[in-house]
Amino acid sequence: MQRVRNVVWPRGGWRRSSQYFAHRVARLPGTPYSIASGFAIGAAVSFTPFIGFHFVVSALISLLTRSNVVASLLGTVVGNPWTFPFIWLWLYTCGNWMLGVDESSVAVHFDMAVLWDFVVLGLSYVGGGLIFGHWDPADHQTLGQLWSSIVDIIWPMLVGCVPTSIVVWALFYFPVRRAVIIYRHNRILRRMKKSERHGIGPMLESAKEKIGSAAKSATKKQDETP
Repeated sequence: MQRVRNVVWPRGGWRRSSQYFAHRVARLPGTPYSIASGFAIGAAVSFTPFIGFHFVVSALISLLTRSNVVASLLGTVVGNPWTFPFIWLWLYTCGNWMLGVDESSVAVHFDMAVLWDFVVLGLSYVGGGLIFGHWDPADHQTLGQLWSSIVDIIWPMLVGCVPTSIVVWALFYFPVRRAVIIYRHNRILRRMKKSERHGIGPMLESAKEKIGSAAKSATKKQDETP
């Protein structure tokens, strides 16, 4: 129950969790371009109907574009159970608009529950087959029935995801790149200030003490000399 509660509402609150997540992204190794591009790729792939393959697709695209793979995996968090319903509905609506289809005149309607059942059962079926070598015939038959009921909505979603993914990539790339640059600049400034406090400062104080003691000893010797 506690785990479910932490997923719905993190213990430190959404703001603190978001700040921690942004901190982790900014500290990833690589250039600002690779980190920002990788995260933007993950976010863009989340706006595709390839549910269950977002990790694989984002990692492959990141390798091809020399982007940060870890950042791309983190970017797929944009697609989650809270955002997927809105993403799927938008892709379907955008695709129909691009295809010039009047949704009120077609017999096919977007059934989110059926699409979700297909995704969950499909992941379970493929995972069980690849890991345990057990391909359940009943699940295969059920998947076929679910596919026949959603195949007419996949094509509009594929069409709608192309311009949407491009826009999403741009919306995430430029802010993330700027944020990484600012974070690293501030981090360098903090290190310089820290080195001044713990490095140069004590050295100067030590030098002053040595000069002062040397001056005192020289003065004392002069006083002792007849």
